[in-house]
Amino acid sequence: MPKSIPSRSPWIEQLERDRAPHPLDADVTTDVAIVGAGIAGVATAFFVLRDTNKSVLLIERGRVGHGATGHNAGQLATYFERPLRDLVDEYGFDMAIAAQRAIDDTWDLLDQMVNDCNVRARIDRFIGHMGMFTLNHIEVHLHHSLLRQRGGLRVPDVIVSEDAPYLSEIPAEYANLYSVVPAARVREVLGTTDDRYNSVMSDHKGCGNSALLIEQVLEHLEVTFADRFRFVDHTDVSRIVLDRANATIFAGEHQVKARTVVMCTNGFVDHVIENRSGGEIEATMHHRVAGTVGYMTGYVESTTADANAFSYIRNEVIGESTPYVYLTRRPYEHPTNPGTLSCMGGPEVILNERATYDPDADFPAAMLTEFDTEILPIVQSARPAGLAYDYAWHGLMGYNESRVRLIGFEPRNPVLMYNLGCNGVGFMPSIYGGFRIARLLFGDQLEPSIFDPS
Repeated sequence: MPKSIPSRSPWIEQLERDRAPHPLDADVTTDVAIVGAGIAGVATAFFVLRDTNKSVLLIERGRVGHGATGHNAGQLATYFERPLRDLVDEYGFDMAIAAQRAIDDTWDLLDQMVNDCNVRARIDRFIGHMGMFTLNHIEVHLHHSLLRQRGGLRVPDVIVSEDAPYLSEIPAEYANLYSVVPAARVREVLGTTDDRYNSVMSDHKGCGNSALLIEQVLEHLEVTFADRFRFVDHTDVSRIVLDRANATIFAGEHQVKARTVVMCTNGFVDHVIENRSGGEIEATMHHRVAGTVGYMTGYVESTTADANAFSYIRNEVIGESTPYVYLTRRPYEHPTNPGTLSCMGGPEVILNERATYDPDADFPAAMLTEFDTEILPIVQSARPAGLAYDYAWHGLMGYNESRVRLIGFEPRNPVLMYNLGCNGVGFMPSIYGGFRIARLLFGDQLEPSIFDPS
């Protein structure tokens, strides 16, 4: 029986270890105060500084990159965790397609941030693959493709095995959205020996160390915008008081006066928000949203392999409770242990409303067993069970009720803004959120969006 082991993230391991703490040391006034220096907070700071003339204070209660941004799976994806047809049903075709187009286009925003800030962290982009095995899986994702096609968006490639038992039942309206191939081709694309999987959806994906990326973006912002940007860490925000035209933020032992405060906190903090100009702000909009802890393991091989990402549905029906499993593979530029880093994930634990979460807590023995018995046979059957992992870590995902990121003004007081809600695929939507916040602060009149807080 495995024993619990210390949690160890491959992303945090690559961060600068000697960065001295810089807590807030005096009261300060700024145009924009951003709470939370993960990918959402740093991306918001970047776009606000780039696209406006406003001063920015970025506040982090711990160390940069050590929250959810340093405890993720390393995947970059531009899909929602809800089927696109569900978003169409709830928000209408035009708004749902506009939102999907915005997230698709975030690759360009990521490139802008990387190039403008001279980011050295490696980011790999490729075509990733998802394995499916039921008629429900194929119908949901082909309908997703049909909606994308009707909206003028890029359509993923889908292949279905000629041996798939549901092949004759696929609706005729999807005929031009998939190809029939030999079963061996499906196994080759997915790299699995699990014969359940008989169809594949392939689309643009990527992988990278988002914690290292934001550390390097911060370096650039501190130098380039030294006259109107400041970053403080080890500074806990306990209370935010909103008035009609500004906010007072109680940060550590000091106060921050800001015309706008942007919450980029992943939804799990214990601050209090008091609104003195308008109605009471619903607590679930900014903290204590539903939370899920995802568990991941990784190991380094001395041989090199191309970067790629694979996911495998395990539910019979999309939306049931068993989480999918995934494998991300990328070249690992470790100074003493280079090679290929393979990361696996899938097991999850849902936190109740009162639960606390410690990102540094040990990795449970039961999860190691689950990886060996349930994950490895699907994603890496050639790796024997029981081998030690080089990395084993976990991370918190904050889910909004809608499972759609909140980006924009608080309806009861526009002094408060949001760019929050991991929703399982937080990296790319966080970057888009930062861009959208900057456009709003610049004064652009944006079309209504599914991301609007309400």
